[in-house]
Amino acid sequence: MGKRRRRTAVLSAIVVVAVAVGGCGSSGAEDDKSSAGKGTSDVARMSSALKTLKGYDTVHMDGHYMSRGGVGLQVDRKGNCVGTVEYGGQGIVEVIHVGGERLWYRYDDATLTSWRRLAEQIGPDAVALHDKAAKKARGKYIESVADEVTNDRLRGLCDLDEAFAEVPDSVDKVKPRNPETKDGKRVVGLVQQPEGDEVTVYVPVEGDPVPLRVEFEIDDEPVELDIVDAGKPVKATPPPADQTVTWAEVPGLLPEIPEHMQSQQE
Repeated sequence: MGKRRRRTAVLSAIVVVAVAVGGCGSSGAEDDKSSAGKGTSDVARMSSALKTLKGYDTVHMDGHYMSRGGVGLQVDRKGNCVGTVEYGGQGIVEVIHVGGERLWYRYDDATLTSWRRLAEQIGPDAVALHDKAAKKARGKYIESVADEVTNDRLRGLCDLDEAFAEVPDSVDKVKPRNPETKDGKRVVGLVQQPEGDEVTVYVPVEGDPVPLRVEFEIDDEPVELDIVDAGKPVKATPPPADQTVTWAEVPGLLPEIPEHMQSQQE
């Protein structure tokens, strides 16, 4: 993984937020004692937590994608994914991803309003095209065709194998953060070293090192995820046909920025 860096994005979003922790201290050798004081090294506890995380078949993720916003998704290894994503801080998008091959988005009014403001900056023709499309799309799910699904950036979170591909299976050196209390539980963050390749996983101070939160990167973009309800089945059901449209039916819904305007924004 590379150094963390922020990206800006106008397109569909994704996932993620949880226990905030800070701290100090360090651990490296296998005989170092853990911050829980149980005689187990932080290296062993973090490696165990990572192994558990990467072994889940289903996960409910709550968290934050740095360039997009909050995400709440239920995901499995079969390409099923349901939940919501913030659209660049402008609104909320409902997501249904079935079997990794079929994808629907339903955009809320706040998102559509932000797109209309973009159309207003482009010109009257863009506004007229957007308004016509928004009338047809409002309250409906927009279905993506196969190649749109393949290229969709949300796939990075809607497939567990892909989502955790850059998370290591184990670590050799760990720096623990100071324990904190969250929702009545004492938790500690275990940070992979060196920090240039940083992955942080949060586990209970006492007991088994169950992964509660993970901070890492997807395509060099920082992601923070709370891990909730691991193992529960994901129910991803296509919406009724009378509640869906395709992108081809709503041209101009997301206004296309002219090249001369793109250069002005750079």
